[in-house]
Amino acid sequence: MSDHLGPAAAQQQPTPYPDVNAVAHELVTSVQAILGARLAGMYLVGSLALGDFGPRESDLDLIIATIGALSDELVAALRDLHQRFDHSASSWAARLDAVYIPQEVLREPSPTAARYPVLHWPDLLMLDQLESGWPIQRYTLREYGVVVSGPAPRSLLDPVHPDELRRASAAKVEDWRARAHGDPEWVAGLQVRREHTYVVMTLCRLLYTLDTGSVASKRMAARWAARTRASRWSELIERATTEPRDTTAVPQDAVNDSLALLEYTYEHYRQWQAT
Repeated sequence: MSDHLGPAAAQQQPTPYPDVNAVAHELVTSVQAILGARLAGMYLVGSLALGDFGPRESDLDLIIATIGALSDELVAALRDLHQRFDHSASSWAARLDAVYIPQEVLREPSPTAARYPVLHWPDLLMLDQLESGWPIQRYTLREYGVVVSGPAPRSLLDPVHPDELRRASAAKVEDWRARAHGDPEWVAGLQVRREHTYVVMTLCRLLYTLDTGSVASKRMAARWAARTRASRWSELIERATTEPRDTTAVPQDAVNDSLALLEYTYEHYRQWQAT
């Protein structure tokens, strides 16, 4: 493993969290040893970039920019690297997501049909299409991405149009509404407080994106929704922001309220699409 990071020199303290900094340095050093000059940059996105990071429950979300597409041999070596990390003693072994993407693709405004190395724990690193919410990831990277190594994110991609974010968010709302109407297991999952909280706070963020054309952390969006939306949702949002994210049961009335909030969000996106 090489400690020489060349032009993509790692930032020694990219975050306020020493354990995150340590694992970020370990990963960028290991990835650099495999990719060499093909590593353009490594960036933290997700909740850490948006200011909603909880060391005990949040994941680490990485975007790794590469010089050109990676060969099958390089992808296999990266898969082995991540598999070893999965079996390590690191507290982040079960909480790491990553995508390796050519830097020229970062400039493309919407996901393509091409496949890139993607890691969604607990799966192995595999070639997959970018998710429909990719414009949100691009926005987060450009505006808030935390540099582990490489140039500033704004040098890698252009501004993301607000309607790109709205379209990506609309796809999420439509998917969840379809599940609410046709997937009993998804609805049953709302009875678990951790999942219920995630859905409620994400719906707040989707409403925030619809109104502002930007992206905020879930907590910031929840506070915004509590101020700007009907008082009907106040208690539901208050519970989501203050109660622990554990596996205890959620009262049925709260489940019903969250489904009603989903319907409310869906109707507002339909109105936007109609105009």
